[in-house]
Amino acid sequence: MTSPQIPPDILPRARKIIQPMVGTEDERDALLTEAFYVYDPLLYSIERGGAPKVFAVLCIRKLLDYGCLPNGEHALARLLTTARYDCGVDKHPEIDALNGILNALCNESKVTPKPEVASAMPITSALQTIATPRNERTPTVFISYSHTDTDFAQQLIRDLNAAGHACWIDTSEIKGGDEWIMTIADGIINSYAFVPIVTLKALQSRWVQDEILWAKNKKKLIIPVILENVLDETRFFPLVSYQGVTLFDSDYATALSRLLSYLPAPRLPDVEISPDEVDEIDNETPKPVTISQPRTVPRKLELAYLERLQLEELLNTEKYTAMGGTSEVRRKAEMRAVFELLPMGREREQQPRETRRFENAVDEIQVIRRCVLLGEPGGGKTTTIWKLAADLVERALTDRTAPIPLLVRLGKWTDADQSLPDFIASQLGDLGAYLEPLLSEKRAALLLDGLNEIPASQHKAKYQKVRQFVEANTDLLVVVSCRELDYTIDLGFDKINITPLDPIRIREFVRRYLGEAKGDDLFWKLAGERAADWHRRFMDEIGNKLEQPERVFWTAAQLPEGITWDYWHNNDNTYWHKWLNEREKPSGLMVLARNPYMLLMLTSVYAVEGKLPDNRGQLFAKFVETLLEREGVPDDEHTPLTDGLAKVAYEMQIRRAEADSDGSNALTVLPRAEVESILGERLLYLARSASILSVGDQVRFTHQLLQEYFAAKYMDIEIRAGRLQASDIWKPESWWERTNWEEAAILLAGLYSDDPTPVVLWLMDAQPEIAAQCITRSGVTPPPDQTLLKLRAVWIPRLTDLEGDPDPRARAAVGRALGQLVLSSGEPLDNRRGVSVIVRDGVRLPDIDWVTIPAGVFIYGDDNKDDYPHLARPADRQQITLPAFQISRYPVTYAQFQCFVEAADYNDDRWWEGIPGEEEVFGTVYKTRELSQQRFPFWNHPREMVTWYQAVAFCRWLSDKVGYEITLPTEQQWERAARGTDGRKYPYEGEFDAAKGNTEETGIGQTSAVGIFPNGASLDGVLDMSGNVWEWCANKSKEPDMTDVDDSGALRVLRGGSWNTYPYDARAAFRNNLIPNSRISFSGFRLCCVRAPSL
Repeated sequence: MTSPQIPPDILPRARKIIQPMVGTEDERDALLTEAFYVYDPLLYSIERGGAPKVFAVLCIRKLLDYGCLPNGEHALARLLTTARYDCGVDKHPEIDALNGILNALCNESKVTPKPEVASAMPITSALQTIATPRNERTPTVFISYSHTDTDFAQQLIRDLNAAGHACWIDTSEIKGGDEWIMTIADGIINSYAFVPIVTLKALQSRWVQDEILWAKNKKKLIIPVILENVLDETRFFPLVSYQGVTLFDSDYATALSRLLSYLPAPRLPDVEISPDEVDEIDNETPKPVTISQPRTVPRKLELAYLERLQLEELLNTEKYTAMGGTSEVRRKAEMRAVFELLPMGREREQQPRETRRFENAVDEIQVIRRCVLLGEPGGGKTTTIWKLAADLVERALTDRTAPIPLLVRLGKWTDADQSLPDFIASQLGDLGAYLEPLLSEKRAALLLDGLNEIPASQHKAKYQKVRQFVEANTDLLVVVSCRELDYTIDLGFDKINITPLDPIRIREFVRRYLGEAKGDDLFWKLAGERAADWHRRFMDEIGNKLEQPERVFWTAAQLPEGITWDYWHNNDNTYWHKWLNEREKPSGLMVLARNPYMLLMLTSVYAVEGKLPDNRGQLFAKFVETLLEREGVPDDEHTPLTDGLAKVAYEMQIRRAEADSDGSNALTVLPRAEVESILGERLLYLARSASILSVGDQVRFTHQLLQEYFAAKYMDIEIRAGRLQASDIWKPESWWERTNWEEAAILLAGLYSDDPTPVVLWLMDAQPEIAAQCITRSGVTPPPDQTLLKLRAVWIPRLTDLEGDPDPRARAAVGRALGQLVLSSGEPLDNRRGVSVIVRDGVRLPDIDWVTIPAGVFIYGDDNKDDYPHLARPADRQQITLPAFQISRYPVTYAQFQCFVEAADYNDDRWWEGIPGEEEVFGTVYKTRELSQQRFPFWNHPREMVTWYQAVAFCRWLSDKVGYEITLPTEQQWERAARGTDGRKYPYEGEFDAAKGNTEETGIGQTSAVGIFPNGASLDGVLDMSGNVWEWCANKSKEPDMTDVDDSGALRVLRGGSWNTYPYDARAAFRNNLIPNSRISFSGFRLCCVRAPSL
């Protein structure tokens, strides 16, 4: 085979392409920046002077002499590829042809021709660091070393300087902070070679390993200087394929000589060419072309910023790799999260938009354009932000018109008076000075991470600043991340919830991370022996009948039609319902594993120890121990370090609380000097080495959950000493509001693995909701029923105590506390009449509290028809007569509806007669019997996300069980129960009152436990008829006399308003409608009958 040759006419051919683009020095700088700034600093430093034709010829000659870049691309091909963006399409075939020839040369021989230099002048200037002004930087050799090898590094630098090579070193006192990241990113960009000094200590250094990782990522020339014989060390593996020099078996002078022979020349050789020779190449003068529109933002600053973001993304991905693992393994074991879009659009003239699920958040977010990314702590919000940033960075590096991702951590926005643009600019380094032109050119994408890290006292003002900034930049892509429970002030954006991991995704992750055998072993330890037994039986008996048996087993609410799993083919699905009951009560470890950060910790600990902790507290303790052991922290320093970290974390929490109380700056960070005064320099170094602290001028924990875990350890000390009361943190006048101590309290419960009762009772009066979460979210063994009954006795009276808890938000929080808990028997803790369930003949049934509505005349309808834009208008105001009937005091609760869902005869065709099997809703086809997940899963809240058809089926099922007919109310019955006989606007007397029903103005922001507005009762004592959830009625909207079930899909009536509607909608006469298969988080139903014996 003939080797490829450079055509003799390549100079004039390439010049015709390049010369029109280099008329001015600014144009030359732009072209070289695009082509070489992040590829090779030697080529980027090509002189810009001379006439356009002379510059083009000299530049092309230098690139031909230089040859191939480390990534296998020819240097001239890289320049031509860059020029391709701006020249006309008529030049593209010529560029492609030349690039094919040039790159073939590099493919033929992987050895890069190294330009010779006549004489290398010794370097006498100071070492280059991040502090070296940008305009004084020259191409360098990057020296990577452990601080224990400083003497050797200094000697090597002196000798490299003497040979003409400038050197770049990291002078950061504390590694891993923002300054260090800038040092590595800028240093690697500025280097034409990367020289790690390899010793055992260097291989054990996270910083050296990260520098090697980044140099490999950027395809730099890597020449290891191997000072000690570590060739058999596992950590040497990343360098095994690179040609280096050894000193453990040769003398220094020989090794230095070999190193210098491997290094490129410290500068490009001069190319001598006369004007006559230039003219001989081609006398034709190409027509000038402008490379691009004049740029107000220097491209080199954009590229430097993008490189730093790439490095941060790589380090964030690699940070918690298990001991002995690699970042490549970690990336392959990526968790596949499921996201749920909750669109805005509550206005009355709009139909409610359905929630939608998806996996590819990066693509979806770029379509949605502006959204709030919500999830629980450790749920993957920051990871998702970084994935989006990585995608945007990749595009912006190669496309100068693409938006620059401006990723900022809102936890650093500590100045209450600072504007958002000023804060963003302060986080962008040199690029910050150009924020305004980036915005005006519509070349920015704003990624705001950690809205919850802003202190509560600044939420209102700063949320408003965010909203105003976004509204002023309408074309901006904006993503804001926030803990779901801390998102208390609506920004008006679409919401994207990161849903908890289901068992299928948990198993997928651990198998990829650990391998199939060890991963399966871990998974079944998480799921528990009982789940494993049920799984084996399921797969043996009906698995072969299903297309996706794993998905059905772990996630389906019902078996597919025609499939049963029961005793001796009784068709009652006995086994299936027993498994559903088991599945609803997962092991504590499986509860933890649903959280991505917790799952990563579980997997990391299991990879090292081969066994698992029992709960959150033990998990964090083992995880921290794993991090310390991975970094070789001596055993006798573990306790002093963790005790010191507990004090640091608690101090951060205290400072944050003080900041909230006096409105001063927020603190999730402490000045380095203060942390050093607690830990000392040695322990601070160890904490950063173990990826527990991020250290710069200020110190913060690498993950907020780590801070909260260590704060919990110190809380325990303070509580035991009697120095800390729950009411010190959650003030009685506003105890239901977030204080940033909530996760720490839950982790505190995890320290009590056998029985969290001490923590639960400490919180019982001051913060019921967090007390309940200490039971449900900490992963600990649930407390005994004796403890739960104490909670019931204290909390149920508070639901209707208007004097003790006058703010509805307080009573709603107590309701959520009760609604999370069940006794060991499965009985909901909230056992109020009409809210809970009863058991009759072994069957769980709703405990309905019927209210009798006497026969008689009442005022019906509304004359203000113009106030109903898209809805079916109400009847004229009139008097009508109804016979007596009974209506349920409350809407059907989640616990009550679940009786139907878990019933063995849920799929009995009698309940679904006349109902279509499936129906399209807002572009999505649903099977009618397929249930949507409860949006607010509290047992004492209304069942929402329920269709009209499913409500009808529930009524038919319950009628069969109790022996008399139960239906949905007609809208006439509903309105009579709501407004009484005197024609009142609302169920209560007088004008609208936000304290008497759960509406938008009440501020609860979701459904609430039924019955917590005793002051909002109707004349007959019926509750929750103004707000909470819209309630399905039997009538068709456009044919109100029609109440029969059919498959027409005609709109059905809803009444009463909901938690996210306005006062006008919550009037007793207001009429809404939806298609009957709609399933939304603000619609439910209540029951009606003509005569109901006692259940």
